[in-house]
Amino acid sequence: MNWGRASETIPGRIFGAVAGVTVVLTASMVGVVALVSGKAGGAGGRFPYYVLLTAIAFVISLWKLDDETVDGTTVLIATSGIAIGSGSLVSLAIEGIVFGSQHPDRIVGSRLLVYFVAAGLICTALGMWSLRHWREFTMYDSS
Repeated sequence: MNWGRASETIPGRIFGAVAGVTVVLTASMVGVVALVSGKAGGAGGRFPYYVLLTAIAFVISLWKLDDETVDGTTVLIATSGIAIGSGSLVSLAIEGIVFGSQHPDRIVGSRLLVYFVAAGLICTALGMWSLRHWREFTMYDSS
């Protein structure tokens, strides 16, 4: 494979976005392991900050999505979904980072991290593909 040509066809921003989202998704999956295993020490103390983070995401989404051409219900539904999704994802990612730093042997030693990175990369690709093709899923053809 010609890596020089591949780097020319994939813009740096896209590569950075894919890498960043994959890292967040991987950390979120580790966060789920931490919560399910009961090893997420101190999560209750961080919970108010997670709620604040979700509220900030709500305000930013509402500000960005509000448009005179779109009805208010659609904007509020989209804003709520974005806020809950981003708040949950980042909260789980933070819990995953805390768990991974406190128990690296449970993540790296079991090779669980490799599976989570692979799953995160697949979810990133599906998410980016869905964002590019969302109109195909929302159009209704009655014929």
